[in-house]
Amino acid sequence: METVLLEKLKEGRGSKQLVCFPYLGGYAGSFQGLAEELPDDVEVWAFNPPGHGRGGGEPLEHIEPMLQLYYEALLDVIKPGCLLFGHSLGGIVAYFTAERLLAGEHPHAATFRLVLSACNPPYECGETRYHELPDDRLIDQLISYGGLPEELVRERELLGYFLPVIHADFKVLYSSSTLNHAPLAVPAYYLWGERDRTVSLSSAIGWVRYFANEIQLIPIKDGSHMFVMYQPAVVADHLARLLAQTSR
Repeated sequence: METVLLEKLKEGRGSKQLVCFPYLGGYAGSFQGLAEELPDDVEVWAFNPPGHGRGGGEPLEHIEPMLQLYYEALLDVIKPGCLLFGHSLGGIVAYFTAERLLAGEHPHAATFRLVLSACNPPYECGETRYHELPDDRLIDQLISYGGLPEELVRERELLGYFLPVIHADFKVLYSSSTLNHAPLAVPAYYLWGERDRTVSLSSAIGWVRYFANEIQLIPIKDGSHMFVMYQPAVVADHLARLLAQTSR
């Protein structure tokens, strides 16, 4: 299979562009349902982290090399007014990728916006140390997010096949807490599920320290942690509205 780090999910018939950063264990195809709900004038890209989907190679265990790969992949793709969207772990990766785009003085850096979704702030990720859990408890933690197919939940032995990727992703999550940061001056939004048992409202609000300007909170009614999977039409509606703003 051909290795594809940054995969185009939808062509789009206009100048609007969305780039998606996957959640823990996710890959580009995880956003296919969301892409199908977006208007036809939106071009949609999504990342396959190494070791996930078509990403190829071994899964990474630290966020730094992931950020460099993503930054380099975006340089030839990103358009003016691009919306960077990251869910759960992807939100943290999107944030630090945006930081690199701004530091690198990319010509479109002043025009893109950032949408975080269902993600704890990095400083909290250093407190959990999920990557140190034994396999059984790590699987329990993964199941608690509510994004696994029922057949996998019932057949826990099958989950063992994915454990190397899951362990690596939890290490990436933990490593995000070790990065230095300066508050970003970029328009930012936060999608928060009202029934998210993983990310509390206070955790969502904790992201304010990571931005130089206000971050707009957008509640997702009845949204669990994986609302991007279960309510793609709702998420797509919010993203389409934000994309319409950036295209003016």
